[in-house]
Amino acid sequence: MMKNTIALSTIVCLLLLGFTSKAQQAKPIKVEIVKTAAGYSIKRKGKPYFIKGAGGTNYMDRLKQKGGNSIRTWSTDGAAQLLDEAQRLGQTVTLGIRMGTERHGFDYNDTKAVEEQLARVRQEIIQFKDHPALLAWGIGNELNLHYSNPKVWDAVNAVAQMIHEVDPNHLVTTMLAGINQKEIDLIKAKCPALDMLSVQVYGGLADVPAQIKTVGWEKPYIVTEWGPTGHWEGLQTPWKASIEESSSEKAKVYKSRYEASIAQDKQCLGSYVFLWGQKQERTPTWYGLFTEAGEENEVVDVMEYLWTGNYPKNRAPKLESFQLDGRKAQDMIYLSPNKPYALELLVHDPNHDKLTTRWELLHESTDLKEGGDSEGRPEAILSAVQADNFDRATLTTPQKEGAYRIFAYVSDGKNKVATANIPFYVGASTTQATKPWKEPYSFATTTSWADEFEKAGMPDTSKWSYDVGSPYNGWGNNELQYYTEADEKNVQVSDGLLKITAHKTVGKDQAYSSTRLHSKGKGDFLYGRFETRAKVPLGRGTWPAVWMLPSHWKYGGWPNSGEIDILEHVGYDQDVVHISTHSKAYHHSINTQKTASTKISAAADEFHLYRVDWTPTYIKGFVDDVEIFHVENEHTGFEAWPFDQHFHWLINLAIGGNWGGAKGIDDSALPATFEVDYVRVYPLLQVD
Repeated sequence: MMKNTIALSTIVCLLLLGFTSKAQQAKPIKVEIVKTAAGYSIKRKGKPYFIKGAGGTNYMDRLKQKGGNSIRTWSTDGAAQLLDEAQRLGQTVTLGIRMGTERHGFDYNDTKAVEEQLARVRQEIIQFKDHPALLAWGIGNELNLHYSNPKVWDAVNAVAQMIHEVDPNHLVTTMLAGINQKEIDLIKAKCPALDMLSVQVYGGLADVPAQIKTVGWEKPYIVTEWGPTGHWEGLQTPWKASIEESSSEKAKVYKSRYEASIAQDKQCLGSYVFLWGQKQERTPTWYGLFTEAGEENEVVDVMEYLWTGNYPKNRAPKLESFQLDGRKAQDMIYLSPNKPYALELLVHDPNHDKLTTRWELLHESTDLKEGGDSEGRPEAILSAVQADNFDRATLTTPQKEGAYRIFAYVSDGKNKVATANIPFYVGASTTQATKPWKEPYSFATTTSWADEFEKAGMPDTSKWSYDVGSPYNGWGNNELQYYTEADEKNVQVSDGLLKITAHKTVGKDQAYSSTRLHSKGKGDFLYGRFETRAKVPLGRGTWPAVWMLPSHWKYGGWPNSGEIDILEHVGYDQDVVHISTHSKAYHHSINTQKTASTKISAAADEFHLYRVDWTPTYIKGFVDDVEIFHVENEHTGFEAWPFDQHFHWLINLAIGGNWGGAKGIDDSALPATFEVDYVRVYPLLQVD
């Protein structure tokens, strides 16, 4: 019995010694930001530290092998084991802090709920603040997504202040969806306790350095999510299925976007690529750098190159094209039910490894969420594909009408893979959908979308949304108005007209107020006849416009993805109206824009008809049915012709700006009203 007691005591002492030793080792490593001659730098334990990170907690050993040095989480779930594993591997962690979001029902007007959240977060900070693998705290994730209550930023600052009091050794940030002037202004005003900003962007990554400067963010920043072109940014099929890049296409854009932004901007302290793992979001392959089986796609090779300067010896297969029935995903494929169709891949392996392909047919995903929320994987349809070789197979379409997606996973047998997929629709509507566009073009005589502005009150919210504020240094044009939301002083529908009125304001952030409407997500169009009947205001400094912007910015930010101006008028040049297009090669910032103008009588006293005919090969502009503008598709690429994607309407009345205010503003002319009788869309007809 005595021997057992002694043995037990010995074990307890050893365990206590072990715990004491571990506790003594758990000393925080000081992390700080220092300003340098070129910009900013993180110093960790007194040494410069640039974040070469990935979002997600899988395959941490592989992250180290490929040159990564940090991971990012979205909460503190499992943080104890995660931090220990990161420490073992010599990695750091930006630890996410879960915060309530409006889109999930959290109310930042509820003082008690906000206080309870702060108390809960405090306990999380205390629990993990001294771990040597900890790098930074990330407060919430995309708290600006579909929110309306700016008190969320008060709560963020309260958490940041608390963290600095409890934990003086680590950095504090919050993660934003995109870069928006409104949120940046609020964060600058309400969140001084943040050490840096974190932004999450996809297709627009290359534009981040310029956007950061434009919105006036002067502190450092990191990019906590970046990756392929987002499902909301690229092409969609007529049945609303987003078209995904292949793994090889993704590899190219990951590399080019990183090198154009994160690698160059000295205000940027590093990034976390998304996603170091696999998840279902629109598809099982869209955002993950790995398959469900843990295979690495070509983007992992690119990340190793970006982090170390060297590619791995064994490279992933390169997939040049994937075709179904001789067509690519961008061809918007409709198929007949229960019919065989050829699948063809053009793919090769840099190491000449033997390739094998597994094919998978899925129903198109219907469990669609936002902000990265969990989605269910669509049901697979078995025995639909008969393989002939690694690069050829036959798909037999389902009998049931509906939306589907065929996937190809091409493996080298050494844990490397190439992926691609094609969405298609099984149904009887194939004939109309696959008719070609041919000149001479013709347009329908009935509208597919219109607003006649017949119902008095506010504009129809099923067709129009509001741009609000004065971001990007006056929307990038140094305009002086603040655009309000549903304010009857600035916008109303009456007497069968849309009326947008600009006012001189007193005691506001901007000297003038007005309104800008847009139809994005409610009226998005590819080709057609776009017509408006309008009457411009009088007054030097006024700048009314009816115009169009891309809905998904397929080729990146302005001017790359284009702009179509159906009507512009500046008050100092009364009765002269303008029609223009802008692209990367042709835009006003470099004085190469495609534009035309004409002088008409009584533009401010009478309604005139303004029209653009947009086809695959030209855009023509008309005033009162007289053609004044013509630009041709040069077929040289998106730089000259980005007009092969969906655009949406905008209607606004600006005050001042680089053009509208070039000769000053006559305040005595205000209030000034821009009146629009209607906007109409007549679709381009396909040939029989």
